[in-house]
Amino acid sequence: MHVVNRQSGRAGAVLIFVFSICYFAGCQKKPVSGKDFYRFIDLLKRENIQASPLLGKSADALTDAIYPINSMVITDAGSGENPLGLKRKHTIGATESNILFSPPKSEFVFDVILPKDGVLDFGIGIVRDQNSERTQALAADGEKGVEFIIVLEMKGRRKTIFQKNLMLPPRQESRTLNFSMNKVDLPFRLEKARLSFMTTGAESAFVYWYNPVLYSRAIQRPNVILVSIDTLRADHLGTYGYTRETSPALDSLAQDSAVFLNTFATSAWTLPSHASMLTSLFGFNHQIYYNDERIGPSLATLADVLRQNRFFCAAFTGGVYIGSRYGFSKGFDSFSERQGDFSVPDAAERAFQAVSEWIGQNQDKNFFLFVHTYQPHTPYDCPAPYNSEFLGHDSQLQKVKILDYLGGREGTFNPLSEQERQDFIGLYDGEIRYTDERLIKPLLSRLKQLDLYNRTLVIVTSDHGEEFFDHGGWEHGHTLYNELLRVPLIMKFPGSKFRGKRIEPIVSQVDLMPTILEEMGIDDKNLGLDGRSLHPLLKGESRDDRVFFADRKSHVTDTNTSQRITLNDGRMKLILNKVFSPQELTFYHYPPPLTPPVELYNLREDPAEKKNIANTQAELVRRLTARMDSLFRNARPRQAAKTKMTKELEDQLRALGYIR
Repeated sequence: MHVVNRQSGRAGAVLIFVFSICYFAGCQKKPVSGKDFYRFIDLLKRENIQASPLLGKSADALTDAIYPINSMVITDAGSGENPLGLKRKHTIGATESNILFSPPKSEFVFDVILPKDGVLDFGIGIVRDQNSERTQALAADGEKGVEFIIVLEMKGRRKTIFQKNLMLPPRQESRTLNFSMNKVDLPFRLEKARLSFMTTGAESAFVYWYNPVLYSRAIQRPNVILVSIDTLRADHLGTYGYTRETSPALDSLAQDSAVFLNTFATSAWTLPSHASMLTSLFGFNHQIYYNDERIGPSLATLADVLRQNRFFCAAFTGGVYIGSRYGFSKGFDSFSERQGDFSVPDAAERAFQAVSEWIGQNQDKNFFLFVHTYQPHTPYDCPAPYNSEFLGHDSQLQKVKILDYLGGREGTFNPLSEQERQDFIGLYDGEIRYTDERLIKPLLSRLKQLDLYNRTLVIVTSDHGEEFFDHGGWEHGHTLYNELLRVPLIMKFPGSKFRGKRIEPIVSQVDLMPTILEEMGIDDKNLGLDGRSLHPLLKGESRDDRVFFADRKSHVTDTNTSQRITLNDGRMKLILNKVFSPQELTFYHYPPPLTPPVELYNLREDPAEKKNIANTQAELVRRLTARMDSLFRNARPRQAAKTKMTKELEDQLRALGYIR
């Protein structure tokens, strides 16, 4: 893809499981508008369309062929009706953006009340692809390009406040794009007005407005930045008691934050865990368990809710499982992936560079920014000197891709020497230090430089941890022990509220979304969330351990490992394991450790989960098992949404070691 002039870019003892659903009827709010904020994509209705070449087409003619390739109708909560399919998510390169498709001659009109210190923010673009090339009209008038015009009408007078011509990008074998971002100051106050967005020129050109929004610079509310560092064990950070200096920047942030010392993820691998993080649903409710399952239109995301409440929502992720193909772009105005993915050694630094540029361009907005990096995920191959910082003098490794070293997933339970184990840990710790130094440290500095730090809710967490033969295996995804489920949760609140708080009670990953919403003053009582706000713990109104739940299905990610579920009662943690079949055991080079069907651990006395006390606590086991059964019986059944498994996605999953 060639770009021209781009200026910015989820039973019991028998383990019977039931399909489930979550449909957030309470999230389907009307588009938010008012005197200080207008998101025109959400506001567009049929009556706003004064002109469009699609108006004369029948419903049968509105096929994918008349819209840009790699575009689809928006399903973001609150986006409203979609006349003529003009509201679309459009992917160019690694970025998916919300657009209003506006082929010439198009005109959309909106009645507004101009806010104090108002800013009209939008992008304009022309894309040339196989669909557009089928349009004969381009040959005749393509040379003159397209004129983008915005007219402001007040008190009967009309004034052109923006006019810009974009030429059609050159014809290439791949798609080409001509694009620019623009801002227009509207120095009026509480004046009734009409805005007209028009395109003229090369008929049938594939033209669009990117996320046009009118907002007020005068209204500054807290921002939200959520950073997910993939595969990060809590106990490998200084603020969680680790002796190696892996995380000085995070430790410094923790001093200015509330730190939750016992946070549990809902899964031991990336896809279902992030689905829980961003929907506040346990796996039995979001039903995203396998490589081909995704966040569907019926699930409301954190971005959905914040976007409906006047936040600009953007994401920069490592892609693959945290990509638009898996539905994670839902609710985001702009969603960029592979800004430093698993395939490059400097993923964290690349993520910062993209994030830093975006913050600089959007610092006057009220925003939610989701940042994800695969940096600590295998392969361990970060740049020098971080790669060798925690290696011993006798180390034989400078980098490693664990599954390749073990001979594939079949080697998950291979016993290695203590030297090899220590080398793995040293390389992993180097990845953490690199992420800390090249993503967390400069991100915090950038926020302070732009005077955004004090009014931003900054959250750092992870989706799961990593095993270094703690329970006889390597990497992640195969068990539900603490080395894979206990993740960091550091929350720096606006004004450093709750600074120095160390929250000991157990909490769950699903509690994150309702906490953010409460802090932003957004009511979540009609959203059907599984999580609960952490504010009662922060305010000292509660000191009780919460219930966490985690599970994994059989044969996830080509592992041939059996189904597992875990649930707690305070510090008592129950794990139910489906016994390996003889056929499953033949998959492995070395057999998995003998795991009983029922495990129970006292996390207060045995945090490393080495002493199974299930045989001495029959009544507690029965009670927790009955609770598990109840959770699955009461889940709302639904059919999991599916994603298309392309060759590119298969190659990426294979490179990560998730499929063979």
